[in-house]
Amino acid sequence: MVEKGRSSSTTDDYQKKLAEQLSRKTKFSSKEIQEGVDKFIQRSRESLGGTELKPPYRRPVWYEKFFESIQKRTITKFSLEFIRLNLTSVKSEAYKLQNGLRFLNLVDLKGNPTPQLEKLRVTGEAFEKNFEEVIRKAYYDLFNTVLIESARPESLINYMIERYGYSQPLAEEAVALFVYFCKKAGIRVSADLESFRPIVERREKKGEMKKKAAKKESGKQFEYDEAFATLRFDEFSFAVKKDLSAIQFARSQVNSLLDYLTKKLQKEET
Repeated sequence: MVEKGRSSSTTDDYQKKLAEQLSRKTKFSSKEIQEGVDKFIQRSRESLGGTELKPPYRRPVWYEKFFESIQKRTITKFSLEFIRLNLTSVKSEAYKLQNGLRFLNLVDLKGNPTPQLEKLRVTGEAFEKNFEEVIRKAYYDLFNTVLIESARPESLINYMIERYGYSQPLAEEAVALFVYFCKKAGIRVSADLESFRPIVERREKKGEMKKKAAKKESGKQFEYDEAFATLRFDEFSFAVKKDLSAIQFARSQVNSLLDYLTKKLQKEET
């Protein structure tokens, strides 16, 4: 760590000497090490808030819970712990929600409510009007760049990628959350934006549908013709035609299988 009050030139000299010392012990040149240090410092600054806040993404349900909580009672501080215990249980998601509230200027860097949040404690048309003001301020640059009343989702996705460096999946989620905010604030968006769903949500929905289909399939009762008798044991189901020869044949097949399994187990034990 650089001492407080150290000049920038002294800091540079210190880093160069450190790079030269490391280069003697590694296969990298002092220049390569210095470049790596510079990149690390830059990334560290960015991760510590050196860059502007980015538009939020992820779950509208988090924000629904947030609005519900502030309208039910007065909350003096939205700490990370409060968010994790009341709005979303996963810590990494709590960080995302906290940053989202900061982007909307509803809480400050310490988690304290802002005057804009106080205006959202109302309900009905008053809430809608005040929330529209919040959204138009937070997304000021977007509203001045894209005509959302006629825009296609691709336009907003590209905006999020180019303006904030988001990957496509995150850009899609940021667009979906922006559309949710607009609907909440009574701001009109294009029909394409209104029906847009991010790829993550589409995959989740597809997975849920598959699970429901599998559950439905496993719960089906086998139906057979009256000419057949159905034998069941737990989840095993076996249909046998109501005919003596068919029953004898089925018995022989079952006995053969049991004999095979018995011999196999006996062989494994010896």
